[in-house]
Amino acid sequence: MIASGLIFLFGFLAAALIALLVSPIVWRRAKRLARREFEATIPVSANEIRASYDHVRAQAAMESRRREMEAHAVREKAALERAEAGRVAVENADLRGRNRVLTETVAQNVADLKELSAALEAREQDYRKLEEELRETIHDLDLRTEEMNALSDRFRDLTGIAEDRKLSIVSLETRLEEAQDEVRSQERIGRERDNAIDRLRSQVGPRRSCRRKGDRPQARGKDHPPHRAPCRPGRAPVAARRRPDSLDDAADTVLPQATRSHDTSPDDIDRASVVAAAAPVSAEAVRRQLEEHLDLPAHPLGEDDDEEALRERISDIAARVIHLTGKAEGPDSVIERILAADDSGQTGTAESGRPTLAGRVRRLRAEESKTSGQAAE
Repeated sequence: MIASGLIFLFGFLAAALIALLVSPIVWRRAKRLARREFEATIPVSANEIRASYDHVRAQAAMESRRREMEAHAVREKAALERAEAGRVAVENADLRGRNRVLTETVAQNVADLKELSAALEAREQDYRKLEEELRETIHDLDLRTEEMNALSDRFRDLTGIAEDRKLSIVSLETRLEEAQDEVRSQERIGRERDNAIDRLRSQVGPRRSCRRKGDRPQARGKDHPPHRAPCRPGRAPVAARRRPDSLDDAADTVLPQATRSHDTSPDDIDRASVVAAAAPVSAEAVRRQLEEHLDLPAHPLGEDDDEEALRERISDIAARVIHLTGKAEGPDSVIERILAADDSGQTGTAESGRPTLAGRVRRLRAEESKTSGQAAE
């Protein structure tokens, strides 16, 4: 520590010694330089003094010119500033006008914004209403979907029913053909019955002789009823059986022939006996005799009521077949054109008072339309 201090002190002293040795040299050099500068600045002769004056005047002129240039620049700058101030004033007026326009625009925009806000609230209310309607519509759609599913199931069921109806239609067509065959058979039987009537007319002569023989027992007295022989010259075929109204016609035919037979009989007494025997005979008795003679049943198939019911049934079946055929073929069917061109079918009855086939078809369509409307409701 002491050594370090001594070293520091020794260095300081050495530096001071060196400074004392160098300082006189530096001082003399500084004096010489100061003298030279003083001699250079201070004029010594008149020329130097004039030169100094000229130098001062030149500096003053230069300073004056510099000041003039600065003043000119200041004036130009002031002019530019005044021009700029005018331009700024014009721009300020323009900006004020634009500010007024913008203020009015802002006020208009504020009013429009208020209107738009009110419209937005109304639209939001409409949107809420539409959302509510949408929910209701979705709910209705779900219900309709369920209904459509139910209708689809119903449609499948109806399709099955339609298939069954097709089978029924085929069966009805078969039955219709059978009924047509039956009608043709009945017509054939009718022709055979007409032939049987002709044969009955040819048998009036033998019946007359039988009646003459039956009149003889009447002389026995009132206590003994007259005995009438069966006198069956021949049995008519079973296919020639006729309905009761035809029997009445046959009775009406047989009785006049029996009463008119005296025109050809040579015996007046026999003629009187035939007339007396034929007079009390009723149509019912003749009917029974004809039934016994022709071997007819008590209730034949060809009665008026049964035949009328059969005709009605055949007509209904034919109308249903025509209706289903026209429905299957569509609006371009020939059946549709025939029904449209049928003048007598407009009222649904023919001239005889019975419903026509076209009238029956229209009635079936009306009933089906009514049933469909009730099912839809």
